[in-house]
Amino acid sequence: MFLDLAKECTHALLSIANIQYWRESYQYFARTSDELALLHFWSLSLEEQFYLVWPALIVLAYRSGRLREIILLVTTSSLLGAFLVGRIDPSAAFFLMPFRIFEFGCGALMLFVDEHRLSRIARESLAAFGMLFIAAGAVFLRPTTANLEVMVLIPCLGAAATILAGENTVTSRSLSHPIVAGIGTISYSLYLCHWPIIFFGRFIFGESADGWTGTLTMLPVMIIVATLMYRFIERRFIQRSGLGPADAWKNAFQFGAIIIPLVTITHLTFLSKGFAWRLPESRLEHARLNGPSLIEDIEPFNGSVGFQLVGDSHAHQYGRGIEPLMKRMSIRMEVLGSAGCPMLQDITLRSRNREGCIQARDQALARMRETRLPVIFVQRWDIYDDAAVDYHDSTQGRNWTDERNSYSKLEHALTQTLVSVVEGRQILLIGAQVDASCEINRPRLLQGPLLHAPLPPCPPSRKEDVERSGSKINAMLSRVQAKWPDRIELLRPVDYFCGAECPVVAEGYWLYWDRTHFSLAGSRYMVERAKEPFGRLLARSAP
Repeated sequence: MFLDLAKECTHALLSIANIQYWRESYQYFARTSDELALLHFWSLSLEEQFYLVWPALIVLAYRSGRLREIILLVTTSSLLGAFLVGRIDPSAAFFLMPFRIFEFGCGALMLFVDEHRLSRIARESLAAFGMLFIAAGAVFLRPTTANLEVMVLIPCLGAAATILAGENTVTSRSLSHPIVAGIGTISYSLYLCHWPIIFFGRFIFGESADGWTGTLTMLPVMIIVATLMYRFIERRFIQRSGLGPADAWKNAFQFGAIIIPLVTITHLTFLSKGFAWRLPESRLEHARLNGPSLIEDIEPFNGSVGFQLVGDSHAHQYGRGIEPLMKRMSIRMEVLGSAGCPMLQDITLRSRNREGCIQARDQALARMRETRLPVIFVQRWDIYDDAAVDYHDSTQGRNWTDERNSYSKLEHALTQTLVSVVEGRQILLIGAQVDASCEINRPRLLQGPLLHAPLPPCPPSRKEDVERSGSKINAMLSRVQAKWPDRIELLRPVDYFCGAECPVVAEGYWLYWDRTHFSLAGSRYMVERAKEPFGRLLARSAP
């Protein structure tokens, strides 16, 4: 967690947090909002970028004599860009500054409207509807809202209408109440501190932080912290008007003198992997076992390449579990594939990473055809249903459907893939993954010096429920395996991982680090229980 926090601090200090969160949003193992302690800095970074660009734009527009027209053009272009880019890359439309300029532009355009021409009834109506729009945005807009990049216009127009209505309305006078005005005064500091208080409240106290007691405790803490921040920090940076160029350079130098050393510290913390040496070895080992099962963490050892591990991230997660068997037999493995990508002939994924998946697939299949090494073939089969993939084999002469939870394309593609690679080799085909029964908050699995509430174990699933959920996949794989019974063995994880129930925690260690991926402990648990089929395949490649 300290490692991730250091990275977030570096990006926040450099005002590029929004860019980094956008880049990470499409990573296969992207963290959720509940796992990001400084997520709220994305909007502050966007603001900083905006205020670097906007003043220069205003100066140039003013000198051209087309100030209003240029602001209107920039605002509408930004809105149109957000709409078009949102069709292709919703995260870019959400996180990146060019596609949020229209929100600032809505306020800027109010400067060109003469509110004195508005009747009192018009101003009162504008103010009332403005507050209604703001409230509607807060209540109804969600990350899953369709066309969110455009729907944010609702609170923007509400704010613009409230501004345009002016000060002499019932709404504006209610906003001038001392309590409301006081909150407005500390609002910037309140924004800075609110999310870390929520994040660490949940981290330290667990589920109780989201209850009424936790909420009623955190609210006054936020107000107190924000008030202190405003009084002793924010007010010191409030500048008088009329500053000259020399003052601007002086301020830039002073900020640089603060930010550069802080960035150096946070980045060195990241490079040192969060100063892991500060923790005792027992805690580090506990963290490793509860952490992801990463192939790159396998210690190098001598031995010839004995088999290929092929597939997406659900193949890679088996690598650490197989490691003891490889060392015992003095063989190494060749890993082929990429996270979130089907390694199947003529299948392409309908996703942003489509081209990357095609490249990884072609490289993997080409390498498989060059050898006759045994193969362990694993995919997260259920995410490659007919609605998620395209099948391009024109020889089938068939019109494919786009049905969810139908796997006809997948079955044909897998069959054709195996036709091209099965000759002269043995293949262990691993079936439907056994999923955890709940979402897992990864930071709370980690050990560290900060005391925190342990994550309550997910309730184990009944074996028959897991068998039912994976029945379509396992039935499809059985049909494919039956075509080459002497060459392909089907390993169904549910038969080995589960007893009467399918555990999520065993011997004090979490067997998963997210909903579908084994932790290091889980990988070892699975392979140990299925060591006979794994051992049979590896024995065919032992020197």
